[in-house]
Amino acid sequence: MKVLLAYKPGEMRIVEMEKPVPGPGEILAKVAHCGICATDVAIADGTLTLGDGMDPIYPVRIGHEWSGVVVETGEGTWRLKPGDRVISDTGYSCGECEACLNGEYQSCENGRAIGTTGNCWPGAFAEYMLMPERLTFKVPDNVPLDEAALVEPSSIGLYGLLRAHIGPGMNLLVVGTGPIGLGGMACAKGMGIGKTILAGRKEKKLAIGKEMGADILVNTTKENLHEVVMQETKGRGMDVILDTTGDPNMLNDLLLMLRGSGTIVIPGFYECELNGVKLDRLIAKNCTMIGAAGTPNMGRKILDMLANGHTSLKPMITERYPFDQAIEAFAAVKAHNDRRVKIMIDFD
Repeated sequence: MKVLLAYKPGEMRIVEMEKPVPGPGEILAKVAHCGICATDVAIADGTLTLGDGMDPIYPVRIGHEWSGVVVETGEGTWRLKPGDRVISDTGYSCGECEACLNGEYQSCENGRAIGTTGNCWPGAFAEYMLMPERLTFKVPDNVPLDEAALVEPSSIGLYGLLRAHIGPGMNLLVVGTGPIGLGGMACAKGMGIGKTILAGRKEKKLAIGKEMGADILVNTTKENLHEVVMQETKGRGMDVILDTTGDPNMLNDLLLMLRGSGTIVIPGFYECELNGVKLDRLIAKNCTMIGAAGTPNMGRKILDMLANGHTSLKPMITERYPFDQAIEAFAAVKAHNDRRVKIMIDFD
């Protein structure tokens, strides 16, 4: 089978590898779609700097935002069968260590990222994807497979927002117009969140956010975000802020826009030590800061929302490339930043 490797920093290759055979409890799926994540691009370029043992180990078979169709199942599987359309969880967890037994799968002692950092599980920029059945979710019949491939980035935003206890009547500020912010926002709107402000720098991406449920758009190159927030909340500030920018210069300003006892959710990696952060603004107002890098089982929730018409992720797909043009697609991620939200690689 053909796979895409980040062979070493600055070099990508499409190479031939042996097609996997599912072992006990595993399924093999033919990949249909896989989205390009900013993390994929950083690994390919050699610019990912998360530290704390989270460096990529080259060559990396990248890709984690995928969907496909089961073609083979291993011994002991019972939930899935050939022909089922599937996506997978955000990472591998063993299901047996103390953290897993406590339901803290994201802290699994034997955990592995899918197609990204460390000793990762081989990623989904490949013609076939091998996964444990228990970490693979069946896609409802009325959910398109390309839209299902958008569940993974959206799940990161939604996971953080659920930890902020979003609900009707609350207001939400989303800063950044990438898939984590837009997908999380769309899910929050589907759950009944109140007034939603979306802030970004690119008009085309903001327009996509409007299509996905944003009530108020703020182009931060033209408007003062703090002034808009205070005007829209009558000086009170935001109940919840989702900051997906990874921009350390934004943090102090956003803390001023948070109401007393509000919550700021941060799924965007800063990739540096933060100097001059005015955390007293958080402390004095009894606010909460939440880090969100995703967690297992979120896919089930979003697939259900999609199947029942509570939200739509499809507007995030702004470009498509066939798998044999995957390297060109990676170049387009940077070249088309003014209008690109999610570039999708199609295998069929």
